[in-house]
Amino acid sequence: NFKNKRVFGRNLNYIEGGVLMKNKKWVLITTIFLLSVLLAACGSDEESSGSSDGSNTLTIYTVAGGDEYYNDIVIPMFEEATGYKVEYGRGTPQEIINKIKTQGENGGIDIVITGLDGLPLGINEGLWEQLVPEYSEEVHADEWNEIANAYKEKFDGYGVPVTTGSGGPILVYNKDRVDNPPTTYEELKEWILDNPGRFTYPAVPSSGPARGFFFGLAYALGEDFNDPESLDETWTYLEEIGEVIDNYPTQTSDSFDLLYEGAVDIIPHTPFWFANLKATGTVPPNIEAVALEDTKQIIDSHFYVMLKDLPEERKAAALEFLEFATSKEIQSQGYAVGFIPANGEASPDLLEEQYVETYSNYIEGVLPEFLDGDTIYVPEDNWVLFPDLEPTNESYNLWEQKIQAAK
Repeated sequence: NFKNKRVFGRNLNYIEGGVLMKNKKWVLITTIFLLSVLLAACGSDEESSGSSDGSNTLTIYTVAGGDEYYNDIVIPMFEEATGYKVEYGRGTPQEIINKIKTQGENGGIDIVITGLDGLPLGINEGLWEQLVPEYSEEVHADEWNEIANAYKEKFDGYGVPVTTGSGGPILVYNKDRVDNPPTTYEELKEWILDNPGRFTYPAVPSSGPARGFFFGLAYALGEDFNDPESLDETWTYLEEIGEVIDNYPTQTSDSFDLLYEGAVDIIPHTPFWFANLKATGTVPPNIEAVALEDTKQIIDSHFYVMLKDLPEERKAAALEFLEFATSKEIQSQGYAVGFIPANGEASPDLLEEQYVETYSNYIEGVLPEFLDGDTIYVPEDNWVLFPDLEPTNESYNLWEQKIQAAK
């Protein structure tokens, strides 16, 4: 449309220069024709807020879940504010990476929301654009909190942190059967051995709370979880309690069911997920939580990544989304679903009115260790970054060989 208007301008100047003024009939015909071009251009502006090649559409995939935030809050707000249409899809990290590689230069994905698995996988495959420092201003990098900055260093600025929450560990227990819940891994071990069959945790490779429990244990024992082969005390601990654990549920939800039904009395969990379950009324009233005092919270984050070498119009649209989604105003809305924003200037005070009551109900289920006034947080002296991808996968394999195989 802009090009049509420029052509019209040049032709009008040409006419006014007198070259075509010799023939009034041709002037009239040319003028009518050019007016029709302009009217057609204006009409197309009314039909579409973007260009004719579909650049007003943005395609975003999540491999990290989080629909309750991304699809239900952020994307509708972005569409309303900008006029863009967002196509939203889901998949596993490997599925989406394979899709991107298969599509090649003709791919249609612009942005991926990923966890700590898809981010390094895509970096290794050369799929993501390095966003910092080149686009630091667009992604509000100068406003990131301490954890977000740590991940910036870890991943060389390829991913933009969205949430910097805890992946656990905490313990969740049946207060009708457990009077004095354990608050350290050593106390937990004693309790487990004294109460055979009353504790379990899900399979580590497939469960967030189980991963937090596993890596939190290694940290409590003073071992390096980035070196799985060296975790002698960790494996010994798990082998010993494994002798009185009946089974390892395949999914996290299965362990919840066992606890709620009274089949077990204690399971591991994560603080903000548990608080969300409490707020939604999913947790029975006899179920409570307690923090573990001899370890630190394992930070489990989400990131926005942008596809490398996007066409300029799509890159501009993707950067517009990132600028919008990483702002303190938009990231503040994550509090409503238990997300701790990576933007350090975000605040519950910036919540949209429709989410204020939701957040107020939510924080009633948060352990006091993770509340600063009415703001959920992870204390600055109580967190460590999730291990690297390769040792993480090696830990999963070793757990299956050493622990799960014993059942």
